Amino acid sequence: MKQSTLYIICSFLLFFSFMVARSKEVPIYQVILISLGGFLLAMTPLGYPVWALFLVIGNGLFG
Repeated sequence: MKQSTLYIICSFLLFFSFMVARSKEVPIYQVILISLGGFLLAMTPLGYPVWALFLVIGNGLFG
C-alpha cells in the first residue's frame, strides 16, 4: 500500500467519525478516543504522534 493511499483512507475515516459525532448517536469523547485508538493500533505514520500524545498525557498524570 502506498503512503498516499493510506492518507486517503485515514482522511475518510476521520470524516466518517466526524459525521458519527455530529449525529449525536455517540458522544464526542468516545469518537475521539476510538479514532485515536485506531491510529495507535494500526501504527500508521499518523499513529506515532498519537503515541507521543498518550505519553505526554500519561507522564503528566502519573509522573
